[in-house]
Amino acid sequence: MGCFKAREIVLGLSVRCRGEWKEIYDIIEKKKKIEDEEIQEAIRNQKSSFVCITDESFPECLKNVYQPPFLLYYYGDISLLSRRRRLTAIGTRAPNSYQEKMMKKLIGETIEHFNGDLVVVSGMAIGLDGIAMKEAMHRGAPIIAVLGSGIDAPYPSENIDIYDYCRSGKGLVLSEYPGKTEPLASHFTFRNRILAATGKVCFIGGGKIRSGTSSTARQALELGRDILSLPCDVSGDDLTNSLIQDGARPVLSYVDIVEAIKENS
Repeated sequence: MGCFKAREIVLGLSVRCRGEWKEIYDIIEKKKKIEDEEIQEAIRNQKSSFVCITDESFPECLKNVYQPPFLLYYYGDISLLSRRRRLTAIGTRAPNSYQEKMMKKLIGETIEHFNGDLVVVSGMAIGLDGIAMKEAMHRGAPIIAVLGSGIDAPYPSENIDIYDYCRSGKGLVLSEYPGKTEPLASHFTFRNRILAATGKVCFIGGGKIRSGTSSTARQALELGRDILSLPCDVSGDDLTNSLIQDGARPVLSYVDIVEAIKENS
C-alpha cells in the first residue's frame, strides 16, 4: 500500500462500503486489503470536506457514542460542533397543529433569549424537525442537519432550503454516507445516535412510543443527555407523555428549555 494517511485509507473504505459502518468495521478487523488505486479514486472524486475518527479535530461529542462514525462528510461550519449551547430538537413527521405551533414558538423564543447564540440540531425530516430548523433559519441562528442519505443527496426534497442554508456556512450538514448514497430506512435509524450525541440537551416535540424519535430519545438518555418533553393530549399513543412519566422534564414554556441549556453549557 502506498504512503497514504489513515484518514485517506478510511475515506477509501467509506466510499467502497457506501458508508455502512459494519462493513467498514469488518474490513478493518479482518485486515482486508484495499488497493492504492481505490484510495486515489476516492480522494480524487471527493467533493465535500470530511473529518475522520483518527483526526485530532474529530468532534469530542461523538467520540463516546455507540459505534462512533469512522468518517463524517460535511459542508458548512464544522466549528458549530464545539459550541457551548447545542439543542437537539426533534419529533414526529406528522405533527398536529398544537405540536407545530409549540415547536415553532418554543424554538423561536429560546433562540431569542440567547440572542442567536444557540445551535439547533435536527434531522432535516419533514414535520417537527423541519419546523424547528426553519424557525432557527428565520431568526438567523446556526443549525446542524444530520442526514440519513449521502452528503450530496439531500433528503427530503421539501427541505432543500435547510441543506442550502447549512452549505452556505450559516450552518453545518453532516452525513456518514458518501456522495449520492440513497436514503435507506436503516440509515435514518442508525444516524439517530449522532443526533442524540450532538446536542447537549434533547427536546422532543411529539412522536409515537415506537418510532425513530423514540430511538433518538433512548440513545440520548444512554449518553446522559437531559431530555425535555412537550406534554400533549393523554388520549393517544404519544411518546412525550411517556417520557415525562419516566422522568423527562416537561416543557411548559421556553424558560424550561433555557434553564436546561444553561445547566449543560
